[in-house]
Amino acid sequence: MAEYKKLSEAQIGDNFTRPLMIDSIKTEIASNGNPFLKIAVTDGETMQSIVLFDTTIEALAAQGIKADILADINLMVENYRGNKSFKIVSMKPTADPDADIKDFIKLPPVDIDLMYNEIIEKIKGTAQTFEGKYESLADLTISILKKNEQGYKKSSAAVTMHHNLRGGLLYHSYRMVQAAEALCTVYTSLDKELLICGAAIHDIGKLWEYNTSEAGNAEYTSNGVLFGHLYMGASLIKQFTVKHNYNPEKVQMLIHLILSHHGQREWGAVTLPAIPEAIMLHNIDDIDAKMYMCENNYEHMNGGEMTEKRVFGLDTNLYKPQYMI
Repeated sequence: MAEYKKLSEAQIGDNFTRPLMIDSIKTEIASNGNPFLKIAVTDGETMQSIVLFDTTIEALAAQGIKADILADINLMVENYRGNKSFKIVSMKPTADPDADIKDFIKLPPVDIDLMYNEIIEKIKGTAQTFEGKYESLADLTISILKKNEQGYKKSSAAVTMHHNLRGGLLYHSYRMVQAAEALCTVYTSLDKELLICGAAIHDIGKLWEYNTSEAGNAEYTSNGVLFGHLYMGASLIKQFTVKHNYNPEKVQMLIHLILSHHGQREWGAVTLPAIPEAIMLHNIDDIDAKMYMCENNYEHMNGGEMTEKRVFGLDTNLYKPQYMI
């Protein structure tokens, strides 16, 4: 595919045309009661929401414009209250024969299947059966992951904030499992099976908290708003223990990890971490989220630069050292 200007590189005053993936088209109502369209587009790196007036979803569909296609879009970048604002001048289905929709979907830097399979293997390696008295917590966790494999591989980990991309939930969980395994070699009193299982499925409820589009854009579901992913994740574990002989206390501890992994009630935790594994899981979760925010910002920064504003979620301006290329 030819080289095109990235959305993140566009400056106020630019006018350019490039193929973009249309992630979603939705009708919304303005404060004056008039309808307008909100169109989410992506160049494979940046998701941008653009407002379009004086048309309808049906009118666009008649021109071949709909969600999950590539369109050549002419964009004008305007100044709106000191910030960049994108305006669609025209759009039509792409004429670029080399444009492939796969190039417009931002994915984790590690292969999806590799991450999933490695998580499964690491969980298997921790299995405890208490000399055959119980089925292992590892078996419980693997059964949950295998039952929900496709959603686990596709789901974003957030609407914004961190790991908000297709496969983001898997990538976040994968790095947390790696961190948990490494930390168990330092803090040897930790229950490795419990911590790694908790890291793997701590956010499993996000499969029902969000709808994740083909491009990885996530939106809250009604169940997500009503219940949240902590409650739904804990409920899921209960469902999978029926007619099985798992150690009841270990199951309770796994549920505790899910309900407490946000760390503080004001951050959404149902309860506070009350065992070492729950404390560790919360901190691993927090570290991985913040490291992703750093990495994501660094992608668009040169050495010696600092973000203009405080990074939401980090509560600080972020600096990229000059020696970093």
